[in-house]
Amino acid sequence: MEVAIAVLAAAVLAGGGFIWRRRRAGAAGSETGAPVTRMEAYALGMQPGADGQSVMYTLRSCRHCVRLKKFLDAHHIPCHLVYVDEFKGAERAALMGRVRACNPRGSFPTLVLPDGRVVVGFREREIRAAYGLPESD
Repeated sequence: MEVAIAVLAAAVLAGGGFIWRRRRAGAAGSETGAPVTRMEAYALGMQPGADGQSVMYTLRSCRHCVRLKKFLDAHHIPCHLVYVDEFKGAERAALMGRVRACNPRGSFPTLVLPDGRVVVGFREREIRAAYGLPESD
């Protein structure tokens, strides 16, 4: 009986840990809401636009990044989010190398469109033009 309880407790803890890691692993996301693992986020960040969607390099604490994400969501523009601040060491350095290849200042947000065009910061007029949106809603 004690063994069964111990096994059950271990299973519950392991399952809870898995759920927490999946939520925490959200180092990227997409407008579609499809779950993206940390490694998928890294791959998306290393090859922006490879799947035909824009990639936004972002930080959790960046207010301009939040504004850009809200704008893209409001206009139903699919975009992968790569939260660079959730990576460390060599992975973070590699992602920052990609950001700087598109944006030498390495500032955030950096939005890379599927065709390779880049918009740095929340520049609504540039973003509207890039996606063919009218000048105002």
